[in-house]
Formats: sequence, C-alpha cells, structure tokens
Amino acid sequence: MSNQARISSIDALEAFRAELIHYIEKARVALEDMTGEARRTRTWLDVDRSQHWAGQLKRLTKLLHQAEEELYSANLSNPLAANALQKMAVVRVRRKLDEAEAKMRVIKHWRQIYDNRTSPLLRQLEPMFFRVGQQLPKAVHSLGETIKTLQAYAETHRPAQRQAAPPPGPESTSPESAP
Repeated sequence: MSNQARISSIDALEAFRAELIHYIEKARVALEDMTGEARRTRTWLDVDRSQHWAGQLKRLTKLLHQAEEELYSANLSNPLAANALQKMAVVRVRRKLDEAEAKMRVIKHWRQIYDNRTSPLLRQLEPMFFRVGQQLPKAVHSLGETIKTLQAYAETHRPAQRQAAPPPGPESTSPESAP
C-alpha cells in the first residue's frame, strides 16, 4: 500500500464541505427545536393547563354552589314539588366539576412524571450537541485548510507537468510537414 492520497477532485471536497456546513446548520436547528419543545411542553403543563383547569375548578365550584342554593331555595318554597330543573342543573354542574377534577389530576400526574420521562431522552442528545457544536465545525475548518493546501499543491505542480509534456511525435501533422 502506498502512503499517498489520490485526490481526483478538489471540487468534490469543496462540495462536501459546503454540504457539511449545511448539515451542521440543520442539525443545530433540529436539536434546538427538540429541547425547545420539551421546555414548551413543560411550561404548557406547569402554567397553561394548570391555570386553565384551576380556573375551571374555581368557576365550576362556584356554579355548583349556586345551583345547590337554587335547589335548596326551590325545596324551601315548595317542598312537595319535584324541582327537576334545579336537580338537573346540580347534576350537570357536578358532572362538569368531576371532569375538571379528573383533568386536574391528570395534569398533576404528568407534571410529576414529565421530567423523569424526558430528562433521559434529552441527555441522549448531549453527545450530538457536542458533535454539532464542537467537532463538526472543527472538521469543516480542517477540511477548508486541506482544500487550501491541495489547491496550493495543484498550482505549484501544474506548470511543471505542462513543461514535461512530450513533444509532438512524427505522426502529428504540422503545417511545415504538410505536402
């Protein structure tokens, strides 16, 4: 085996370097998007959904008290009446309140386990962050320096190759030898 590299096209190296730069940009965006999504989801659970369902619980609790008071007042004014509308209102609001409490329990559950589920996955991205942020830019720089060196080498050896070209042979027709 020889210790010489056979470079057939410096342009191919330049194209590879350009694609590598493009890949780094895309990979960096993708990694930032992944970590950003994890943070946004955590904020959505902690702030948006928690506040929403806490507000719903407060509103529905108030509505339930109001519906129960209306049922109580209707029972006091006419104890023998069925008061079906007031009973249906209490049942409907109580059902909505139960649903809101269930949603709040789900939010609390996910708030407790979210970090345990996402942290190991995000830690798996750390080596990729290192490669994209440190190693690949060094590779791009090294490749650029290699391309410069190869171009300089090609320029210094190109004229010597032209001078060493063999002179035209007797089979070639020149204007002087033409009959």
